Amino acid sequence: MPVFSLPRIELSRFRVTRLTKAALVVIAVLPALYGGLYLSSTWSPTDNLDQLTAAVVNNDEPVTTDAAPGTTTQPGTLAAGADLADTLTGSSSDAGFTWVETDAAAARVGLDDGTFAATIVVPADFSAHLASMGSDSPEQALLTVTTNDADNYIVGQVSNSIAATLRQQVQGGATDSYLDQIYLAFSAVHDDLTTAGSGATDLSTGAATAHDGSTTLATGLDQLAAGSGDVATGSTDLTAGATTLESGTAELSAGLGTLTSATAGLTEQTGALEAGAASAQSGSSTLATGADALTTGLGTAQTGAGTLASGAAAVATGSAALATGTGALATGADTLSTASRTVSDAAAALLSSYETLSDGQRRALLQQLAAGANTTADGAEALTTNAAVAADGAARVATGASGVSTGAATLSAAFTPLTEGATALATGAHTVATGLGTLSAGTQALAEATPELRAGIVNAAAGADGVGAGAASVSAGAGSLATATTSLAAGTATADAGANDLETGLGTLATGTATLADGLTAGAEAVPSYTGAQRAALTDVGSNPIAVDRVHENAVDAYGEGMAPYFIPLSLWIGGIVTFMILRALSPRALASTARSWRVALAGFAPGALFGVVQALVLMAVLIGFVGLESPHLPAVIAFTVLVAIVFTAVHQSLVALLGGAGRLVALILLMLQLTSSGGTYPVGVSPAFFQAISPFLPMSYAVSGLRHLIAGGGVEYAWAAAAHLVLFLGIALGLSIMAAHRNRFWSVARLHPSLAI
Repeated sequence: MPVFSLPRIELSRFRVTRLTKAALVVIAVLPALYGGLYLSSTWSPTDNLDQLTAAVVNNDEPVTTDAAPGTTTQPGTLAAGADLADTLTGSSSDAGFTWVETDAAAARVGLDDGTFAATIVVPADFSAHLASMGSDSPEQALLTVTTNDADNYIVGQVSNSIAATLRQQVQGGATDSYLDQIYLAFSAVHDDLTTAGSGATDLSTGAATAHDGSTTLATGLDQLAAGSGDVATGSTDLTAGATTLESGTAELSAGLGTLTSATAGLTEQTGALEAGAASAQSGSSTLATGADALTTGLGTAQTGAGTLASGAAAVATGSAALATGTGALATGADTLSTASRTVSDAAAALLSSYETLSDGQRRALLQQLAAGANTTADGAEALTTNAAVAADGAARVATGASGVSTGAATLSAAFTPLTEGATALATGAHTVATGLGTLSAGTQALAEATPELRAGIVNAAAGADGVGAGAASVSAGAGSLATATTSLAAGTATADAGANDLETGLGTLATGTATLADGLTAGAEAVPSYTGAQRAALTDVGSNPIAVDRVHENAVDAYGEGMAPYFIPLSLWIGGIVTFMILRALSPRALASTARSWRVALAGFAPGALFGVVQALVLMAVLIGFVGLESPHLPAVIAFTVLVAIVFTAVHQSLVALLGGAGRLVALILLMLQLTSSGGTYPVGVSPAFFQAISPFLPMSYAVSGLRHLIAGGGVEYAWAAAAHLVLFLGIALGLSIMAAHRNRFWSVARLHPSLAI
């Protein structure tokens, strides 16, 4: 016998009827059917999450944001909750589920009954907390994402990744806003430091001008001192001339006395001589009065010269103090300018490389900014102190100048009696000259008569010469005094010009100091300074501005508990298949009896149901006692599992009673369909449309739903609804079994010789 003859004989019996031929086809395609159905239903469920509906509840209240410190930005309104809701519900949303905006009550109901796969609640302070990122007390914004494990365990896990995506999206926008505020603040710091640098430049210019003014003032004071020396010299010459004049006047008086004695006996002959002598005496009196006035004026001039010398000394002292203060002021300005440039360079470095720096590097640069600001502040304090010293020196210069002015006024006042004395002296001289002329005319007749008269005339002439010499000395002294006065006036004018320049320079210095102070103040306000705790809080919120509160309602403790509602019905379905491989769906003896068909059907159902109950109880004992299954409704879980076992027993009985052995094959195919459409893993909503369409017509869908609500602890009312559907399937299955019992009371060739026995 050929090797392949026996296999051909075995296969040839399947060519008899269509059923046997179909059995061969089923054997060939069953693995493909199982794999194809299962993989097609779970091929890419995450790509179909948009077929699930989720709710967003926006309780956020918009807030008004302030402009960044030191900038020209305008305040605005931040409505982050509305923006998030628009993003989720928009047509271009890529947030997994199909989101709809609703209120809290509708979201609550929808989450409980499975209408919504998840909900997001945006709290009222969401925008306020996001806006606080730019403040000294930032707070994390919170989103609450809620799922219900009683509806589907896998959705709860998927929603974790969706929540993370939402957090990144919202956090990205918040970080952009925060960095924008930081860059605006750094720009403001840069502008303020630039202003401070400009103020430092003005300060340096003012200090230079003040220095030049003090130099000019010192030069003028030198000229003033020289003029004062010339005045003193002229005064000395004037005093010497006055002394000579006084001596000549004494000699003249002596000579005239001698002349008077010599001519005492010549009264009658010398009338003219007597008149001339009287005139000479009058002129001598006038000359003496002028000399006295001249002496008084010279004393006053000497006093004014002393006052002038004291004023010059005070001015010199003030100039020295002013020069010292000005030098220190210039040094302070250089220090302040250097510190300002350090702060400006550090701020520019921080601004240009901020995005590439770590938090530690940023803090180091901020500390460098703070150190530069402290150095600038110290320079400003030193500048203020030196400005005070310069002001004190200027005050002392002003005091000295006042003394000089007083001395000059005194000296000017002294010139008046000196001039008057000189005028009187000139008048007396004319009177003497006139008297001497008369005397000369009168004494011509007596020239030869009296030698003594001749001697007196000689003495008078000598005295007149002394008067002339004294007058010359007085004139020379007056000229020197006039020259010194001119020099003194020029020096005073130079000193006044220097003082004006000094005043202008100090004004510029004050303006520059004010500008620098304003710029440094604004820069200090714009550059933040934080404590360690504040830095830690800012770092935490800056790196995580959005917090997501994941709420798993009716959460299960383990993945196994989440998948138990799927595997329990699967186990019981297989148990039902095996049960009616051993038990007969309908008893032949009962069919041959006179019992009614419903009794025959129930007689076949009762043993299977009993085994189903036993299977359910043993299964739950293993899951609870050994695997560790837990539930807040554990008795209800056991009772529901028993109900599922009874229903599945009835279904398998009806299939075998109607179709015979082929019914077991149909049961296997139904198992494949139910595994892919019951929502045991992913929700049915993410499966292809075919599986969504058949899901409501298969008992395992309700078995999975009821067990999920009971094991997870969700609403028991949904489990009752699932139980009602299972009871309906129980009634249908028993009805089909009764119908099969009625039909099987009649024998046929097919029943006697079945084409396919399984």
